[in-house]
Amino acid sequence: MLIGRKHEQSLLKLCVESKRAEFIAVYGRRRIGKTFLIKQ
Repeated sequence: MLIGRKHEQSLLKLCVESKRAEFIAVYGRRRIGKTFLIKQ
């Protein structure tokens, strides 16, 4: 379960559902849930 990531989730969902090719860079400090966010 992700808490406080609604904006990030909606942005990723828009990119995934887009008809165009998209490039997304996810960066941040270690151990804050970047991979978990992407997998969700």
